[in-house]
Amino acid sequence: MASARTRIWSISAAALVLGLSACSSGAPSSSEQPADGGVDPIEIVSQPERVGEPISLDLPLDESGAFAFDQWPSACAFADETTLSAIFPQSDEIAQSGTDRSLSILQVGAAGTREVTVPQADCTTKVGFPVDELRASDQSVVFLLTTSVEAAGDAEFVERNATPKSGDEVQVGDATCVVAPSGLRYDCSTPQIAFSVTLDARPYGQYFGESESSYVVDGEEQVYSDDVDAFLTMAQEKILLPVVTANVDRLA
Repeated sequence: MASARTRIWSISAAALVLGLSACSSGAPSSSEQPADGGVDPIEIVSQPERVGEPISLDLPLDESGAFAFDQWPSACAFADETTLSAIFPQSDEIAQSGTDRSLSILQVGAAGTREVTVPQADCTTKVGFPVDELRASDQSVVFLLTTSVEAAGDAEFVERNATPKSGDEVQVGDATCVVAPSGLRYDCSTPQIAFSVTLDARPYGQYFGESESSYVVDGEEQVYSDDVDAFLTMAQEKILLPVVTANVDRLA
């Protein structure tokens, strides 16, 4: 009955940070910076030829209407190595760190709350390249994705626990997404899951004392200097949206 449904009453601070997991994309280790000290343009493919495995939503339900909390899809699956390696063919490392989330579940119509833990409900994913200063282990950020699974379960549970977002509403495949004003965050929902993907993208030239950063985007070389807005627009359209689209297509 509706009165027996539950909602997430509060979300605690992250409960557990898992160890950093680095995945090699298979790029040859000899692919270092050119001998003249320059850096080759970073290649971006906005229509990747391959994406990750399907993200299964064929999961048992908890009495709350959520999927069994220890079986929610990992947030790291929403920035997977296969998809990112296809978008960034020069990348040689995809490093991920997942964080568990503790939830207090309020029983509507019943006293008290229940504490549960969702493994890897949040994840950070860093794309590294085989060039000093651009490696995943370096302090510099070239492309960093933050992904979260906000709610997962039946339609009532997801609707009750996916908080309203501010921004422009767009349709991405079978998902309804809200694009943040920055353009670099998508909050998406289907009847069974609500997730978000945020992209932190920075022109790499700054790490070499250069004012320009060069990219080959879908075969066309593009150089960015002072026009940061143009760079961020490219990052939204050619990186973030393809990742989100692949995620929606992979939900099964």
